[in-house]
Amino acid sequence: MSKLQIKILQIKIGKACQQQFADGSSLWSAIRKIPVEGVFVNAQGAEGNEVGLSAHHGGVDKALFFMAADSFERLNQLSGCDFDYKDSAVYGENFILSGCNESNVCIGDIYRIGEALIEISQPRRPCERLSLSSANPDMQDIIFDSGLTGWYVRVLEGGEIRRNQLLELCRRPYPQWTIQRLNLLLSGPLDRTLIEQALQCDKLAAAFKRALHKKLEGHSGKV
Repeated sequence: MSKLQIKILQIKIGKACQQQFADGSSLWSAIRKIPVEGVFVNAQGAEGNEVGLSAHHGGVDKALFFMAADSFERLNQLSGCDFDYKDSAVYGENFILSGCNESNVCIGDIYRIGEALIEISQPRRPCERLSLSSANPDMQDIIFDSGLTGWYVRVLEGGEIRRNQLLELCRRPYPQWTIQRLNLLLSGPLDRTLIEQALQCDKLAAAFKRALHKKLEGHSGKV
């Protein structure tokens, strides 16, 4: 497939530790990751990177977390914050990209980045820790309602990834299932037909399918 102009602007990794937040609370977390020039990745994630809450983060379906730079900036506008994506992570992001966003990346997309091969697995479901990390009590809701969630990937082939490398789209089996569209299935009005169709997508991670099942049962779709 033709090369898209998707570029890695930032790479961030971090260890889990007891972190203090602006409201005075303290949690075991790895959300505030620091920028690095490159990283080796494998099926379990990035070397030197950890998760603080393994029940909801990490594993092969959530090996790495990607955010679009323009979505990051849009969240600043919606929240009144002034975060810089070049700084330490606010949202737990491992990679910041230019040239794409939730509207034009799809479940099952396979990309070559340097030595690695990755596959998009699901949207990120925002939790309350994003409100704590950003010191904005509304941030979880802002991300959920806007659909500017970012997305998780699987690592199909490990290797080194470095800042400023381009992503090459190798395969797109489900062009109809953008991250944006899947987010709307959770945040928007109940659409049983579309949810049932999404549940048939074999590349959509099991965790997100569980959220869709809960939506069918009458839940809000929020974490």
